[in-house]
Amino acid sequence: MNRFPRLSAVFALAVVLVVPLQAQTETPTEPETVVVVTAEKTAQPASESIASVTVVTARQIKEQGAQTLADVLRLVPGVTLRQSGQVGSAASTYIRGSKSNQILVLVDGQRVSSPAFIMTDVSKFPVTDVSRIEVIRGPVSSLYGSEAIGGVINIITKRPTDSRGDITLGLGDHGRQARSLSLGSAAEKMSWQFNTSVPTYSGSLPNSDFAATDMSAKVTMPSVRGWELSLQAQNYHDSLGLPGPSSFPSPNDHQWWARTSAGVTAARQLGRGRLEMNLYHNQQRLEEVNPDWFLDSRITGVTDAGEITYRRESGRHQWVTGIELRGEDYKRMSSGVAKPDQSISNTGMFIQDRIAIASMTDAVIGARFDDHSMAGSRVTPRTGITCALQPGVNLRASYSEGFRAPSLVELYYDDTYGKGNPNLRPEQSRQYELGLSAQSGDNLFDIAVFTNNVRDQIGWIVVNPVTWEGTYENIDRARQQGIEFSWSRRFKNSLGLGLSYTYLDAVNRNTGERLLAVPHNHITLTATGAVKSWQVALSGRWTDDTLDYGGTVVGSHTVVDLTLQRKGDNPTNPYITVRNLFNVQYEEVGGYPAEGVSIEAGMRTGW
Repeated sequence: MNRFPRLSAVFALAVVLVVPLQAQTETPTEPETVVVVTAEKTAQPASESIASVTVVTARQIKEQGAQTLADVLRLVPGVTLRQSGQVGSAASTYIRGSKSNQILVLVDGQRVSSPAFIMTDVSKFPVTDVSRIEVIRGPVSSLYGSEAIGGVINIITKRPTDSRGDITLGLGDHGRQARSLSLGSAAEKMSWQFNTSVPTYSGSLPNSDFAATDMSAKVTMPSVRGWELSLQAQNYHDSLGLPGPSSFPSPNDHQWWARTSAGVTAARQLGRGRLEMNLYHNQQRLEEVNPDWFLDSRITGVTDAGEITYRRESGRHQWVTGIELRGEDYKRMSSGVAKPDQSISNTGMFIQDRIAIASMTDAVIGARFDDHSMAGSRVTPRTGITCALQPGVNLRASYSEGFRAPSLVELYYDDTYGKGNPNLRPEQSRQYELGLSAQSGDNLFDIAVFTNNVRDQIGWIVVNPVTWEGTYENIDRARQQGIEFSWSRRFKNSLGLGLSYTYLDAVNRNTGERLLAVPHNHITLTATGAVKSWQVALSGRWTDDTLDYGGTVVGSHTVVDLTLQRKGDNPTNPYITVRNLFNVQYEEVGGYPAEGVSIEAGMRTGW
């Protein structure tokens, strides 16, 4: 049965209810305007974007007690996570049913998603230095090219605004330690910032230990001939035990992950617009050793990229255009034997115009051309319209296309279990979306209905059932359609509430079967408030059951977290975080139990 007409009826009902509600509000309070830059590569109020976007601020991250990007994404509408175990273990992201390798992850607009790896592991990104995280749901290949077939996650780091410093020290169950240091200075001519975090975890299971070190630095240079220059660098590395599934434990399997990046950004006014250049280098390495199976694998991925973007407003037009040059290298060693190095190159050119076609209506039209060394030439368009039905109520409608070039792993994998396929075609998607956002007094409301069709989706097939050897093929056509609803309210007494609900019907159009790892229903609830001198935050999520690989079912589960932290102007403020408050026994990946209840206590000191 096609359930999409029912979702359209729900959307229509929401329009009928919300518009009169806004009209009856005589003295609405002025909310803080949430600005997003990822959706259109230019600063735009989130309520006026043609895309469905969620912005998670540094304040919200602190209130939730989140330590990694994975912690933050668990509470975003339309997003579900699958983490294969406990702290530090691999966490893959699904946006509206799109797989992790169909989602582009950026840090300050620079790619960290790499075709040298199967996915981007969002457990590997600490958030101590994060100003905000922008999550775009749906294809944005018209601006970002390959990998942005299901959405974009942009981690935007802090910029120093004054001289400051702070230290966080925490201890918890199962050998958990949280340690971080931030230093910064904002002078008139030059500012700088340094951040480091060193989390460790012994684990509640044998061989589940985890330790990481993250260091980042950013320097803003004095203006030179009108050019504003900034330099940034980051080094992250960790060590992780891989205990394996419950049915087949692995006491000696271990993994090491490292990521090093450096970049320079230069910007200046040019004519009536603004020119920005972004050059960066990103190297990532994954090494895994399992002495029980005589396995030793090392993969290195290198990205070198440069992008030039020009933005200009002219009359009713708001232009953004640019060009990106990118090279990707793939190096692999297995059991001491080096495999042939592989590389790809891509040249992308994009242009987009936001046109004020009426006093309260804007249209957006844009496209990108990519010349990919493996996927060939691709043009991906996007168009949409946003209309203010009345002050505080915005209607949006959009059509967008996306594509994902086959990864270097899918093209050139070569091991005991099979080989890659150099003849793979790129995945392609088309999405239609209708959305409504509204503000009624202190209430913020958003609802979206969408349908996304993907063809030539790449999957792994077994070609030899005796040896389990396999390869990658363009085997699937997928349809993802559903509805997203979110509501939030900030009360004057510092109480805040938030609720989101996502319904998703994701099926394989070839077989009619439900897509793996994608729940039908997902609900999140957050509540923040003050009890005397303490800030209290309660967050919960309920995830429907999902189909897992091998025909197993991962059961539904409800998880609640609690964070308390003393507020005020004291230089030292203690905090307590209780994760999985009710000690729910659950899994996000079949056979890999998540951590039970755990308590972390510590303090933050600032000056």
